[in-house]
Parts: sequence; C-alpha cells; structure tokens
Amino acid sequence: MADFRVRVSTGKAFGAGTWDKVSVSIVGTREESPPLPLDNLGKEFTAGAEEDFQVTLPKDVGQVLLLRVHKAPPALPLLGPLAPDAWFCRWFQLTPPRGGPLLFPCYQWLEGAGSLVLQEGTAKVSRANHHPLLQQQRQEELQARQEMYQWKAYNPGWPHCLDKRTVKDLDLNIKYSTAKNANFYLQAGSAFAEMKIKGLLDRKGLWRSLNEMKRIFNFRKTPAAEHAFEHWQEDAFFASQFLNGLNPVLIRHCHYLPKNFPVTDAMVASVLGPGTSLQAELEKGSLFLVDHGILSGIHTNVINGKPQFSAAPMTLLYQSPGCGPLLPLAIQLSQSPGPHSPIFLPTDDKWDWLLAKTWVRNAEFSFHEALTHLLHSHLLPEVFTLATLRQLPHCHPLFKSTGIGIEGFSELIQRNMKQLNYSLLCLPEDIRTRGVEDIPGYYYRDDGMQIWGIPSSLETREALVQYVTMVIFNCSAKHAAVSAGQFDACAWMPNLPPSMQLPPPTSKGLATREGFIATLPPVNATCDVILALWLLSKEPGDRRPLGTYPDEHFTEEAPRRSIATFQSHLAQISRAIQERNRGLVLPYTYLDPPLIENSVSI
Repeated sequence: MADFRVRVSTGKAFGAGTWDKVSVSIVGTREESPPLPLDNLGKEFTAGAEEDFQVTLPKDVGQVLLLRVHKAPPALPLLGPLAPDAWFCRWFQLTPPRGGPLLFPCYQWLEGAGSLVLQEGTAKVSRANHHPLLQQQRQEELQARQEMYQWKAYNPGWPHCLDKRTVKDLDLNIKYSTAKNANFYLQAGSAFAEMKIKGLLDRKGLWRSLNEMKRIFNFRKTPAAEHAFEHWQEDAFFASQFLNGLNPVLIRHCHYLPKNFPVTDAMVASVLGPGTSLQAELEKGSLFLVDHGILSGIHTNVINGKPQFSAAPMTLLYQSPGCGPLLPLAIQLSQSPGPHSPIFLPTDDKWDWLLAKTWVRNAEFSFHEALTHLLHSHLLPEVFTLATLRQLPHCHPLFKSTGIGIEGFSELIQRNMKQLNYSLLCLPEDIRTRGVEDIPGYYYRDDGMQIWGIPSSLETREALVQYVTMVIFNCSAKHAAVSAGQFDACAWMPNLPPSMQLPPPTSKGLATREGFIATLPPVNATCDVILALWLLSKEPGDRRPLGTYPDEHFTEEAPRRSIATFQSHLAQISRAIQERNRGLVLPYTYLDPPLIENSVSI
C-alpha cells in the first residue's frame, strides 16, 4: 500500500471545466495500478481550479514512468450516463511517498470519454526513453497523432495540408478558443454593418471621384493609413513601401539592367543628375530592381460581370546619395519591351506616371496576398505545424474581390512552389541573395535580423538550430511583418488597389483623372477587400506575444533559463525599436516583439 498526492490544474478558459469523472492509473517499472478515482466532496475540475487528491495504491508499482488519465461522464440513477463534455487540463503533479513531486504537463482538451497517457515533463529525445514502456508509449502516441492529423493535396502544385473539410471538423486543441472565435465574429459583424449602413457593399459601379473614396477611408483608419493617404502620390513613399510596406521581400540589388528592360541614360538623367550615368550607378551599387515577372500571363478574375486585368511590371529604383530617399527611376508594365510597352518615367505627365505606379502597387497586392502572405506565411507554416503534430510527441472573401481571383492565386502558388528554396525562407540568406544588406532605412531587415539572432552554419546541431529558427521566424515574425500592415496599406485604396478594371496603358499621354478612377476597382469590391484586410490585420484577442509561453511544458531549470534569456533579449530589441521609431515620421512597428504573435493566429 502506498499513498500518493495528486494535484490537478484545470485551464481558465471559458468552458475549460468538466462535470465528467476523472481517474488516474500510475504506470511504474513493475506494474500499472488500477484506475484511482479523483473524488472530493463537491464539484471538481472547475475552470481555473487547482485541487489536491489523495490516492492509495494497492501495490508498489516501482519507479513511476507514466500517468494514464481516464475521463468518463457521470452516471445518474435511472438516467444512466450523461453526455461527456470537454475538459482542458493544464497539468498533473504526482507526489510519491518518498522523493520529490513529478510534474506531468498536459495542456490540452480531453473530449468525450477515453484515456490519455502523459510522460513526466523532462524533455526527452527518443533515445533517452530507455524503458520499453516509454518507447511503446511514444510510438503509440505518434501513431494516434498520425491517424488524427493526415495530409491531403488541396490543389495540384500546392503544399500539402490538413485533411479536414471544415473548421468544425478540427480537434479542439487546434481550434480558436471560444473567446477568440466570438471576438472575431463580433468584429466582423460590426464592420460589415457599418459598411452596409453607408450603402457601399451593394454598389457595383465606379467611384465617382477620389474625394468620394474618403467616405470609406474614415473606416477604422490608423496613423499609418493616414500617412499613406497623405503621401501616396509621392515617389519617395512609393519606393519606401518596397522596404517597409506589407511586401518587403521582393526588392533586390541591380547588378545589370535586364535585356527586356531597356532603360537609357537620357530617360533617367533628370533623377540621377549631372556627372553620372546608369553604368556608373550600377557600379556604385545604388540601383535596385523590383520584378513582378511571375505575374506575366496570369489568369484574371471577373468582378460584377466585368473581366479584370493584370500586369507584370519591372521597376528600377535609385538610392540617392547620403541619407537621401530611395526613388523610382523607371517603370515598364510588361516583360516584353516595344512600342506597346513604353517605359514610364517621373518626368512624364502626372497621370501617366501615377497610373504606372498604381499598376505596380496592384502587382504588389497580387504578389503579396498569393505568395508572401498566403503561401509563405500560411500554407508553409501549416506544413511545418502538421509535420510537428505528426512526428513529435506532445512532450478568405479575398478570392472573389481581387483582380486575379482564386484561379490566379492557385496559378501563382504553383509557379512559386517551383522556385521556392530553403535559402528564401532563411532571412539572413535571403537578405544576402537579394543584395540588400546596406540599403538604408530597411527596417524590416534591421528588426527581422535582430529577432532572427542565429548564426548561419541538417547534419550538425547548428544546422538544426537554424532550421528550427527558420520555422519559428516564418510562423511568427515574418507573418507579423507581412500581415499586420495589410489594412494600413489598403485603407486608402488607390495606394494598393486589389483589382484593375481597364488594361495597362500601351502608350503615353492618354491618362486622365477620369481614366485613372475608371481603372480602379468598383465600390463593392473595394469594400469587400478593405473589410477582409481590416479583420486579417486585427488580432481578435487571446494574444500570445513572441516569447510568451502560458503552457509550461518545460519543467527543467535549463530551458526555463533559456526562455528567460530569450524574453530579456526580446525586451531589449523592443526598447531599441521604440527608441528608433520616436525619430521616424512613419514608425515601423510590425516587428516590435510585443506586437508579434507566437505563431500564425489569424
């Protein structure tokens, strides 16, 4: 006979408690005890409770290896067993007659009637589980996870994803919390109602003027959105968005002019100034290129019965000397130069140049939403997450309102998957490959490199560290950088139009204010996208900032110290970013650690 004390912690979330009956079996090196009821007077396992129970083992089970948790609905006289309800268990602490307490982290929902086996919280790789029972439990847990989380191909050429039809089919442990889910739909409902009352969601026609667009601009505007509204026509702001806007991953150093982008010295002399040339600036390293060639020939959408149009522009940029701004030098709206594909310049007529820049911004929208955001920050993280769930034991309305639609998105993802490589996902290597180590004012690079913080070097421990860092960075910091600013960039729609209703211009001198407005998306499509991006940019509560771990899976002192060191490092980074931002006209906040979610959460 041996008396054990069992301490149980129930989660604090809404609905975390249970009326079900819970018992435990203690698995030791000698044998396994029978189920031992955890039963005190009154109601057990209420939300937020930590409760103590005494249990008596009829025999000595030996050294404790595992804790088997049983959960079943209570039976009422005449009525029989009740329907089971879910329970969120944080942890069990088992104190044997001799020796210190053993902590068994759980941190998961237990749905229905059944059993769950927990290991003591010391982290172990497979070779550390010497006892056959531990090895067996590990294999059984992996097998159960692989049956629960299965792969499927959503579309040909896309990354594989979780084989579930709807969100309702998901396990409780990978769903939004009840509070977060309710908050999301409340926000969506209030925003939808506001647009509906203004009579904008049902208007399929054109905007009457740029001034009329201000009606929707007042919808939940932010300081960054107001800055975009005030400066969207300026060349310096246009160029700066390639560095610190919502798609800061495409700009690259231009070592030579592409043959299909025949910019001449005469075209750019007014921006470069006297005493220099394109060749001289190429040799200095002051020219940069943004190439949206992957959009060439992409399938386009139909909105309100009208076909939409797309372009695959090339943009040449110039880093002016000293602390001068990055400026656009030339824009070509296709990959094929010729008489019907002119090169647009800052010296052109105001509306010609503004329309060319707006086509580039539309290309940025398509590239960002399909690739930088959807593929790199959602679909690939789902691959990492699903692989983790399968292989490691426990120790969007946009499509109908964008210029390229779901078919264009799918085609872009298929094209980009063929180009995707490991280096592109590792920030230090990506920065080096694009040759943008020294371009000034590139806060995405500066802040991202601080958060990355890992030396580059899967055959070694260092390589494994880099791989895990890549996964964490892409699922947290990079997602924040390319997601949190979506509403800021699109709230003033001409700065980031989701679709274009007229084809790209094939000659100069024909653009007008009226033609510019006619090219922009219709009223209802504008509102659809702004609503969606407002929701996608706004975390619906239950925040878990980077470095915050409410689920205490690590019980040893060494990982606890590592977590504390990491949190201290993030706090230093945050202070440095906030200090720098105080001196900026437009602060770059998307990679401030307290604003970065631990993982993709929306």
